[in-house]
Amino acid sequence: MHSDPHITPTIAAHVLFHLGRGGWPGSTFVQKLLQAFDAADAPNRLQLAAGFAGYAAALELAKTADGVAILQAHVADH
Repeated sequence: MHSDPHITPTIAAHVLFHLGRGGWPGSTFVQKLLQAFDAADAPNRLQLAAGFAGYAAALELAKTADGVAILQAHVADH
């Protein structure tokens, strides 16, 4: 299993919800943060990642072939 220490089960759940793949919603701030990651260009994504490493890592993981399944397993193990 993928084990990025920044990706907690809660972060995984928030990202999955954001992607429409399960999980549960985060606070209004978290929902807007995930929208900001989506809207950001590369330099601004790096700045967001500096403050929110777990969300950045989970979003990048979700882009990989089995990333969503890994995030779902991370939530299920919680």
